[in-house]
Amino acid sequence: MADFRATFRLPELTIAEADGWALSTRPGQLTLGSMVLSIRSGATSWAGVTESEGRGLAGWLAKAERLVAVLYGADKINAICLMMKDPIIHFHVIPRYSKDVERYGTVWADVDWPKPPTFGGPDSDDALLTQITAELRTACHA
Repeated sequence: MADFRATFRLPELTIAEADGWALSTRPGQLTLGSMVLSIRSGATSWAGVTESEGRGLAGWLAKAERLVAVLYGADKINAICLMMKDPIIHFHVIPRYSKDVERYGTVWADVDWPKPPTFGGPDSDDALLTQITAELRTACHA
């Protein structure tokens, strides 16, 4: 679990935690507001997920979708659970945009719209991640 927490920088990028899940800003912003939703127990298979955690999952995905729709105008989210390199159950929550969004002094384009998002690339700038995380935390707790 320590490696996972370090990879996704959970201590600094966590937006909120409850119901067995942690929602955090994704270190590599594929699109504006990209997040990671990870199980807090460290479970590596769906057989290890409790009923309570299962119910929490639905609520957190809905909350993530509402956050990026309200803050950034996202059209929808893609929630992708790969668990190949990092085996702890987690979803990459990728907001999807049919048109460009200007935020933080940048024009953000969802270059893959309407196809599946392309993964890869470096982590985003620390100052940008701090801004995004602060805004998502504030909106999440409002």
